[in-house]
Amino acid sequence: MTLTIELPDTLTQQFRERQISEKEIKAVVLAALEIWLAQQDSKNSGHFTESAVPFVRRLIAQNRELFEALAQR
Repeated sequence: MTLTIELPDTLTQQFRERQISEKEIKAVVLAALEIWLAQQDSKNSGHFTESAVPFVRRLIAQNRELFEALAQR
């Protein structure tokens, strides 16, 4: 499956300014999707019914090395 996402110009500009490669962006997106799918424990409620904070914390914790590398840019 191929997924194409239109990024806002402001986000694209930030990626360019920080010299973040497409490979790194893909890694973050894939990690986010994998974690999002893994949290389907509660089928009656949406994934972000209460807050996206727990999801974001898991995303960062499970991909700390990648996020630390991105933060260095």
